[in-house]
Formats: sequence, structure tokens, C-alpha cells
Amino acid sequence: MSRTNHCHILCFGAILLAAAGHASAQPIGIEQAHHAYHLAEYERSLVLYEQLATLGDAEAAERAGYMLMQGPIAYGPRVPRDVPRATAWLEQAAHAGRSHALFLLGLTPGTD
Repeated sequence: MSRTNHCHILCFGAILLAAAGHASAQPIGIEQAHHAYHLAEYERSLVLYEQLATLGDAEAAERAGYMLMQGPIAYGPRVPRDVPRATAWLEQAAHAGRSHALFLLGLTPGTD
């Protein structure tokens, strides 16, 4: 095998390994959102919870709804109080069987 061919094979192998590593990168998990929350990175945790909730994660939807229901009083100025958005996330979580989300919906203004 010529030196040039050997180099091409090594380079191609390195590209495949890099691509495989990139493809197997872990998706965002609830643990990352919890970690941000426990570090008091509330804006980041809300973003992560909402991303997970859009993928169907009921726990993340419940947590996002709760945070949006509380807003800046509990989480500072970077987390808004957004009752319609909170309600939507809590309804998603409740429909998925999260009983605490159903309880929170009962506390949300304008819901029955």
C-alpha cells in the first residue's frame, strides 16, 4: 500500500470515528435540566424543561408549567410569569398522568 493511500485510509477512519462520536452524543436529558435548576440556573433549566416537554416528557412539562406559574417571585426576573404557557404545559403533563400537574391546574387562575 502506498504512503498516500495509507494516509487517505487513516484520514477517512478518523472522520468516521469523529462522525460516530458526534452521532452518539447524548440528547438533552431531564437530569441536565434538574442540574441547572439545582444550581439556581433557572432560565436555563426552564429552557431545557420546555425543550424536553416539546418532545413529550411529562415531568418536564409539569416542571416548566410550575416555573412559569411562579415566575419571577420564585425564580427571578429571567423567568416570566406566563399563565397561558404554564397552563398549556400543565395540561400536557396532566393528560400524561402527572397528578401533581392536575393539582397545579386547579390552582392556576382561570382554569376549572
